Amino acid sequence: MSTKSPTLLTLLQKQGIFIDAACGGRGRCGRCRVLIKGVSKPPDDIEKVLIPAPLIKKGYRLACRYQTDKIPQSLKLPVPKIRRYKRRRDLGMAIDIGTTVLKGAVVDLEKGSILKVAKTYNPQQAFGGDVISRVDFANNGNYELLRRSLQRGIDALKINLGHSNPNFTVIVGNPVMISFYLGKSVKNFGQFPFEGEIRKGIYLKNPPGYIFGCIGGFVGGDTLAGLFASGLLDREKPALYIDLGTNGEIALVMEKRIYVISTAAGPAFEGVGLSSGVLAIPGAIDRVVYYKNGFKISTIGNKKPKGFCASGYIDLIAQLLKCGLLSEYGKLTKELEIAGFKITRLDIRKLQLAIGAIHTGVKFLIDYAGITSGEIKNAVITGEFGAHLTLDALKQVGMVPTTLENLQMEKDLPLRGAVKLLLNEITPEETETVREIAVHLELALQKDFQRRFLEGLFLKPWN
Repeated sequence: MSTKSPTLLTLLQKQGIFIDAACGGRGRCGRCRVLIKGVSKPPDDIEKVLIPAPLIKKGYRLACRYQTDKIPQSLKLPVPKIRRYKRRRDLGMAIDIGTTVLKGAVVDLEKGSILKVAKTYNPQQAFGGDVISRVDFANNGNYELLRRSLQRGIDALKINLGHSNPNFTVIVGNPVMISFYLGKSVKNFGQFPFEGEIRKGIYLKNPPGYIFGCIGGFVGGDTLAGLFASGLLDREKPALYIDLGTNGEIALVMEKRIYVISTAAGPAFEGVGLSSGVLAIPGAIDRVVYYKNGFKISTIGNKKPKGFCASGYIDLIAQLLKCGLLSEYGKLTKELEIAGFKITRLDIRKLQLAIGAIHTGVKFLIDYAGITSGEIKNAVITGEFGAHLTLDALKQVGMVPTTLENLQMEKDLPLRGAVKLLLNEITPEETETVREIAVHLELALQKDFQRRFLEGLFLKPWN
């Protein structure tokens, strides 16, 4: 296949046509299967694995693998299986609208239990990997295209959850994603002071629901929900909260104030944009250990390796630093292949930038609050990789200070915070109280930001 042509999936998305591609169009799920009558191009190795041979003979291909300069006229798209559900008074739904991943949970409101959790990639990725690039794209006449793509992604999430008409829905997300969801302008996110129209929490009438309010800038209700689910608001302070996502949010919880910032970490922490990156799914490499005779890995669920999730990559970088195969500047001393996956300099660089962004944010908040890293009593990290990170690896790569001791790794805290509101474990009034004491700081506008960020790029321990 020519490497110069775009994929059919990309062409369809640019035309506002969205089909299920749960893996983000990276040839992992096989769900973007399409029929191209009279197709002449042979299937590649990935298509041979993910499509049964009889269907390949009929002309089925994966839209994410089929490279072409135009959409074939004989193309037949998959028809999504949409079921019409009556409103279930006993069911609620929580949705976390992430920049890269959409997550949802169906909740039994009577029993107070979670019935099902699902996730899928945000289709907006086709138009930019981060919120800034999507804001720019939207403000150049493509707002409705981005909004429709997000809605298609949420519809696909609901199909995966098996319910589309719950009694009540709670939604969290960063300010840009929530603005797209509500049809609000994102124009002001493209220029200083980077503030949207949404601040207070919003009640929805049709269908009934509630959207967590936004703190400011690019920090939204997902951070609020995550703080409640983390338990840090009720624990000894100072406390540190880190959400390692594309729009990485960091909060320092003090006795009377909460200082928050967002960092442009990029999608690397969610496995996107990396040559062998995957979500934290069964088969994802989540642990790496180096021995004299080579590397030993473990995978989620002890399944056949599908690629590295973020925790596996961070583990790998920590091990490479320890054994001298990687310098603190991010330079590999030789080419590496682990479990059949090549470790590229570009992958290391993307992760180095993401690690540096979080390092910069954490250190800035500590300095701004006038405390030392040793004074932090509790810390929680959440993100797509869940609880698979190790504190030693985080310290080795320089993401968190070496003095940090009481650190917990938690999965899906923003989504779990939304579930807590569904179950009346917290109230909208309580979320508003916390939102009002939160102080948003614009990290990139600090005078010494460039110096701080450059220092954060060094892959080495710090305190």
